[in-house]
Amino acid sequence: MAHPAASGLPAALPAMTAVQAAVALGTFALSVLAPQLGVGVQALGWLGSALFGVGAMAALGSGTLIRRWGDARLAALCMLLVALAMACLAADALGLGPARWSLWPAVLLLGLAFGPETPASASVLARVTPPARRPWVFSIRQTGNQIGAMAGSLLLPWLFVRHRAAPFVAVAAVALAVGAACLRVARFLAGAHAAPAVPPGAADRRSGLRDIAASPHLRMLTLAAAVFTAVQVCLNFFAVSHAVHHWRLPVPAAVAWVAWMQASGLAGRLLWGRVALRPGVALRRLLGALGCTMGVAGLLLFLWPGVPESGVLALLLGLLGLSASGWNGVLLAEVAGTAGPARAGAVTGAVLLFGYAALALAPLGFAALGARMGTGAAYSVLLALAGLLGAGLLARRP
Repeated sequence: MAHPAASGLPAALPAMTAVQAAVALGTFALSVLAPQLGVGVQALGWLGSALFGVGAMAALGSGTLIRRWGDARLAALCMLLVALAMACLAADALGLGPARWSLWPAVLLLGLAFGPETPASASVLARVTPPARRPWVFSIRQTGNQIGAMAGSLLLPWLFVRHRAAPFVAVAAVALAVGAACLRVARFLAGAHAAPAVPPGAADRRSGLRDIAASPHLRMLTLAAAVFTAVQVCLNFFAVSHAVHHWRLPVPAAVAWVAWMQASGLAGRLLWGRVALRPGVALRRLLGALGCTMGVAGLLLFLWPGVPESGVLALLLGLLGLSASGWNGVLLAEVAGTAGPARAGAVTGAVLLFGYAALALAPLGFAALGARMGTGAAYSVLLALAGLLGAGLLARRP
């Protein structure tokens, strides 16, 4: 039997993937162009922590926002917020107002978009995707982050050279176009007799935190989201620095190796989504295997005596990318499947409250631990925790 409104998937999946790509473009417009905008590293760190902190709190309110606006319309609202953030930055770039006045308003608007966009997308996709296909669909959707990051890194500096406001105008135009696509999805779902985002009469006003508190499985998934996010963000932030200072690699070589790890992560998001489609594959066990993989590969890499050989670096960084950056879609599919379509948005938002908190706080904690013990030791502590959590997921009974 066809899943209700499954015919909406061909429109919903590209739109929801584009939502994440547009949010990533917006955040990269700030971080990639920071040197040209005169933003120092310390100021950028505070801006990033504020963005993720606002996003964490906004994610927690996603259930209420979905009830009020609808999930696809909430995704469109997130696109409007991205466009408004870019309008602030474009006005600043054109010299309207004091220098760099736009940074904090832009961060606030981007945080308000960053938090609800994943819960809103999860709610939409949970409604239009048969349960057996959710890991694959959610994994495809999660590639939007890498798509936006790569496009932002390559195109935004090039646009900035041509005109200071050009990259912000371009991102705003993309966000508005994606928002229009989200509104088309909302109209389709409203007329397709799809299960509503929040069925009438459902006990839907409770916070997603209550669902987590009531479910041991959701609690374990929430812990996994926080720890795996911490591993991922610390690899992204500090791996180049570790390679340069501890392995004595030239900066271009260090950047190339980290790019290899990121490319492996993009492949991993798609790979694990396909693996999860195989009969008999339990998402809980797959997540456990990924946690063990990132723990073992990471400990071998960062405890390796001396400088690892090229073959060792390629293997271990590839395994780290596949596992530490490839888990997102599988975990979100498991959260949505456990919560059910009516609660997918609220529960995903509550889980992401902890994931985004890790995104904001993990770099600060890692930097403090690394300054005292060295980045190799700091990575070892974090990756050992990921490995233990993975083992716990593997050992846990359904």
